[in-house]
Amino acid sequence: MKGLAQQLSRRLEGEGFQVTTISMGDLKPNQLKKIEKLLLLVSTHGEGDPPDAAISFYEFLHSKRAPKLESLEFSVLALGDTSYEFFCQTGKDFDKRLEELGGKRIVDRADCDVDFDETATEWTNQVLAALNVGHAVASGIPVQANMSQVTGSQADRSSSTYSRTNPFMAEILENLNLNGRGSERETRHIEISLEGSDLQYQPGDCLAIYPENHPQLVQDILDAMGWSGDEQVTVNKNGEQKQVRDALLSHYELTVLTKPLLTQAAALTGHAQLQELVQAGHEAELRSYLNGRDLLDLIHDFSLKGHTAQELTSILRKIPPRQYSISSSPAAYPEEVHITVRTVNYESYGRERYGVCSTQLAKRAEVGDHLPVYIQQNDQFRLPDNPDTPIIMIGPGTGVAPFRAFLGEREETGQPAKHGSSMGTSISRPISSIK
Repeated sequence: MKGLAQQLSRRLEGEGFQVTTISMGDLKPNQLKKIEKLLLLVSTHGEGDPPDAAISFYEFLHSKRAPKLESLEFSVLALGDTSYEFFCQTGKDFDKRLEELGGKRIVDRADCDVDFDETATEWTNQVLAALNVGHAVASGIPVQANMSQVTGSQADRSSSTYSRTNPFMAEILENLNLNGRGSERETRHIEISLEGSDLQYQPGDCLAIYPENHPQLVQDILDAMGWSGDEQVTVNKNGEQKQVRDALLSHYELTVLTKPLLTQAAALTGHAQLQELVQAGHEAELRSYLNGRDLLDLIHDFSLKGHTAQELTSILRKIPPRQYSISSSPAAYPEEVHITVRTVNYESYGRERYGVCSTQLAKRAEVGDHLPVYIQQNDQFRLPDNPDTPIIMIGPGTGVAPFRAFLGEREETGQPAKHGSSMGTSISRPISSIK
């Protein structure tokens, strides 16, 4: 989110606008009435909740203390994930509330899925066109763009040209199973080279990997649809074409079903039961169906066979990257990044299912192979600046990875903890640090 806000600021400044970019967490309530034009970028967490940095501003805006904003012009860019029930809910809430307080929209709100580039670019172009039509530059009116800096956002920390939209093809240096013989679990320690990328990270950041779907699932879908796999499909608005086998392997999300996907499938097939499932009033049944099923289930359950490869792939969304907490310190391992990943596999509805990226890393990724990666910054997840500050590391998540990075950083910088212990459960991120 931060990187997206910075890109928007640069475009506005390039058009001659005066821009102030600020995290919602730093925006003071008394500043709000002074803002004439507000561009608000925000994501949604969990079950429709605002991100940590936006909570205070969100609560103030929805309280009785919120001021009337008749002189405000605004627009909202909402980011979310259609696999969650309350898609872009925080952005929708902000958009509605700003209108209730008297604000006028510069352009309508845009709701972005995990593959947000095209939607965000279109919204930005509309905003710039509307502002320029309003002759804000000619009249010298300053435009303030206030954006939420959300946990886990991509930032311009280094001079690297590699990013979410241009990932670096990183070589695997090591891939080890950490579990002992006979263990029911498989946890991989994977070392990856960043040499030549200029990518930089800090302990607490994530490595994002664009994965490939399981080849067997791809083959099962081809068989179910009666395709050879050689059929050509257009995969983006630029007209890029791929064989459908390759597109299913590396371009499209196959393992997660969403309401928008089922809605489009209902329109494509005309299947009466599927059309009923996505109608209002059937939310509980829809949630039950979405849970634990994938594209192959959808094909079998609602008779999608008979549609062309282009028809089916046109309703699929792009496969999102998988993010893993980094388990190494850059001070200890220059130009390397390490991750610790537990392999996910389980049975659901009579079929074995696989974690997309974890299974690729455990079963198909070999030393010397390359993965498309980028760094996902997390400024809300850092070691305290004061090395004497006690830290509580609580493990509610999926691995000990970030703790390994924090301890490695302390050891490398000569700041070992006075006392230490490990919790018996796993972790993806610590909940709190004591200051």
